[in-house]
Amino acid sequence: MPRQGARKKQRERASAKSKPLEESRNGNVPEGGARLELHRVKKRKRQSADSEIRHAVGSRSAGAVGDFEAALSGRGSVSERLFELANRPSVRVAVGKGHVEVVQDRAASEHSGGVVWETAYFLFRYLEKQILPGRQTLRVLELGAGCGLLGLCLARLGCEVTLTEQPLALANLQANVSSSNALAVAGGGKSATAAELSWGEEADIQALRARGPFDLLVGTDIVFAARLVRPLLETIAAFLSNRCEKEPGACWLCLQKRDPDAHALLLKEAPQYFVVRELSFEGLPGFEAACELECMLLHFRMRDDVAATADSSPKATIEKKRPKQKKKKKK
Repeated sequence: MPRQGARKKQRERASAKSKPLEESRNGNVPEGGARLELHRVKKRKRQSADSEIRHAVGSRSAGAVGDFEAALSGRGSVSERLFELANRPSVRVAVGKGHVEVVQDRAASEHSGGVVWETAYFLFRYLEKQILPGRQTLRVLELGAGCGLLGLCLARLGCEVTLTEQPLALANLQANVSSSNALAVAGGGKSATAAELSWGEEADIQALRARGPFDLLVGTDIVFAARLVRPLLETIAAFLSNRCEKEPGACWLCLQKRDPDAHALLLKEAPQYFVVRELSFEGLPGFEAACELECMLLHFRMRDDVAATADSSPKATIEKKRPKQKKKKKK
């Protein structure tokens, strides 16, 4: 589909450009690494300033706001109508008696969190209708929040939400969270917070674990590169193991198969640490578009044997359950 093709290219660009940063975190700093890091710091400051300007301009461009409900109820191809939303300065979703609106960072090329993905909308509606009714206030952690639509919608319904992103995508997320909070409180919801989180990065994880525990972890379209699957699983395991046994936490993911290799690896590795359930939107009223776009739901809950031996270090938690490779005998 045209939308998927454009999104795939964006994912590939973001994936390729994030490799040098990953290498520097692993200690493989290239010559002139200090100058490179200084350049990155300055670049992030410029991105933050640019994001604030785009946010202000986008918020004032009410006529250019993309509406999810309108897109899904219109005529023609669902894929084409949703693709058009990515070209709008901002998009919105009806929540309660009002709307949650987020500004998109359409100029972003180093990451894929600059536009709202349709899976964020579908997971929000699913949680709103199937999971939240009758539940007390839930503490939610969103992984790879992008523009923040999912988490901010949940905050508007009264959840205590922390939205996380990698440093390159954090500025626009923070701006959207700041803009939404005043409206959320006025409408009976709760303020949300934004925080930095690079998957598998222990310093980031420990800082956020201190804010927990979280009842729900959520993420949408965050499986797009095979090399990021293990850090993602390590991160999910670290937060789910931070719950007590009587009240285990859960993780909900809404995905499209963006990268077949990454998707297959996730389904292969996840059951070693989690009780995994694959669910479908099939037969649920209002989710016809999700079925047409082949969106799927995954539900993770920590396995009892893994939770019992969970370590505060995410990598240690994962490695404890990883099958050991047999050493070959020397002839």
